[in-house]
Amino acid sequence: MPKYPKNFKSVDYYVFSGKRKRRVAGSTKATSDFLVVVHEQHPTCTIRQLRDLLTDRTQYIFQTEAVAVCDAHISAGYGDDIPNWR
Repeated sequence: MPKYPKNFKSVDYYVFSGKRKRRVAGSTKATSDFLVVVHEQHPTCTIRQLRDLLTDRTQYIFQTEAVAVCDAHISAGYGDDIPNWR
């Protein structure tokens, strides 16, 4: 994931494990909006399937930060979950 100054990441992504929520990744607002648009176009896709769509250069312009957010979810063990990005 690219390194930005601490105040540069305006959106945090959390997953719930039991009663606690855990921060998985952070991104800019533009990347968050892009992930929301992709998720609205494919609402039944898991995070792993969304990552495959994002890396397919024939469908979307490649954004390294969006792929890094998906990779962070996958490495945390949530690749088979459907995201709740809004």
